[in-house]
Amino acid sequence: MTPQNNKNTFFWHSYWGLLTTFSSSLLIFFTFSLLQTLFLITYVLYIEESSSSANFADIITMLAYNGDAISFAEIPAALMGIFLILFFTKLRKPDSMTSFLELTTPSIKVVVKWLIIMLIIIGLMELGYILFERNTPDFMTKLYSSTKNLSLLWIAVIIAAPIFEELLFRGYLFEGIKQTAVGINGAIVITSASWAIIHLQYESFEVITIFLIGIILGVAKVKSRSLYIPIAMHMLMNLSTSIMMELS
Repeated sequence: MTPQNNKNTFFWHSYWGLLTTFSSSLLIFFTFSLLQTLFLITYVLYIEESSSSANFADIITMLAYNGDAISFAEIPAALMGIFLILFFTKLRKPDSMTSFLELTTPSIKVVVKWLIIMLIIIGLMELGYILFERNTPDFMTKLYSSTKNLSLLWIAVIIAAPIFEELLFRGYLFEGIKQTAVGINGAIVITSASWAIIHLQYESFEVITIFLIGIILGVAKVKSRSLYIPIAMHMLMNLSTSIMMELS
């Protein structure tokens, strides 16, 4: 089969086109979100055992800001999301999973370089909060103040969420878009916007900030040629946030 004919094949080739990339990514994220909801319901029915007279919808809304409930739902949902990402990646013959997602080990020098850049960005973010007189988002305040199991919350926020989100956005979705006519720059912008959209629990200032951070993570992925770099940067960002919330 010639390269041109290979590109015209809809399913079994090295890139699927925008439609298949987006639809499979949406399926992955929908499954992740559905599992989160199911685990929240399980938390309400079997763990919370609340005697509150509030209706079920109000309880679910309340638990969306409960650190223990979020941890209970996030970790298994993220694991399933990661499995689906790897499953769909495996279908993208003839690419190997490692080469498609760019799961290549970077040098220590590259890791240190990008983590330092991330620390600078974190500092600029804090400066921005001061200059614009922004308070810590209510979602984060409620999440950390409500938890009774901080270690589980840290696993969910610092490990599970960054790995799943980076595998999906800077990994699977990014590479799928990059290999179409949209190209690398389009992939950076589209994945950053998509990543920002799933964080609508925050206000517009934070969503814009997340979009800009997504641009930086996308650039880091391209420059380093390793998905491990944005994963590490994302983990560092969430770790610093968790530490600051604990100290505040």
